[in-house]
Amino acid sequence: MLAIGRINRLRVVREVDFGLYLDGGDTARGGFGEILLPGRYVPKGCTVGDALDVFVHFDSEDRIIATTERPYAMVGEFALLKVASVTKHGIFLDWGLPKDLLLPFNEQVTRMEAGKSYVVRIFLDADSHRIAASAKLDLPEPQVPKSATFTGVAAAATRSATRSTIGRCWSASGSSGPRA
Repeated sequence: MLAIGRINRLRVVREVDFGLYLDGGDTARGGFGEILLPGRYVPKGCTVGDALDVFVHFDSEDRIIATTERPYAMVGEFALLKVASVTKHGIFLDWGLPKDLLLPFNEQVTRMEAGKSYVVRIFLDADSHRIAASAKLDLPEPQVPKSATFTGVAAAATRSATRSTIGRCWSASGSSGPRA
């Protein structure tokens, strides 16, 4: 099953002047149909039948789209992201992709300022199916293997900050392994 906000291995099904279409699954079975990979992200030599690892998200017009670029964090992960802008719609964070990531005002725990960085959690909104961020990090303790090693942001000795640091270095599900 295709995962929005994550890396997916998708097969190229057809080539067009402006890019490639990838197989996002049968729409009759809950899939997304063909997903565009714009030409600027197509690897050299890629042809119909090839499988590509792509990040799947929604573009600025809310169309499902793929890219070979990698965001700084994906759905289910935590990251230290810089505020690109504060608008009447919410906070927009630089997450490494051309379209900044929205952090709705109701997901703030403190007033955020442009140019400053904050630890946030990336999630898929259940209602809109859009990728968004939250500064609300008070989650259950992650289940991390005893053999795990951690790198990343130093944290204060508070329980919440400890979870933030662990989350920054380990996915929320604990299944993707350590992340720097």
